[in-house]
Amino acid sequence: MIPLIYIILTLNIFWLAYLTFLFYKKNSNTLKPTSANLPPIIQKIKIQLVRYNPFEDVGGDQSFILCLLDNANSGVIITSLHSRNITRIYAKSIKNGESDNVALSREETHALIKTINS
Repeated sequence: MIPLIYIILTLNIFWLAYLTFLFYKKNSNTLKPTSANLPPIIQKIKIQLVRYNPFEDVGGDQSFILCLLDNANSGVIITSLHSRNITRIYAKSIKNGESDNVALSREETHALIKTINS
């Protein structure tokens, strides 16, 4: 014979699962992220990730450039340079498709052009 407490616990678990199902079914449209729910700046963002090897003594493409631009081609370039002893991270602002008072490396310029054209 199964003790009464186990029967009550099992019924409570099924009841909770059923209530969760009903809540999800009722609110499924509002729970899904859609582009209509996002701010306009995030709807049109351009993203490009470029991995590369800037140093001969480090194997693999451990360094990367992440370029994030909006519709006006303004945003930021984040560069991570990885060597054997240290990793350095740089952030450079971009306005209207050009660097904002900071020189870009050859790889950063390539990533910027790739992002603008995407």
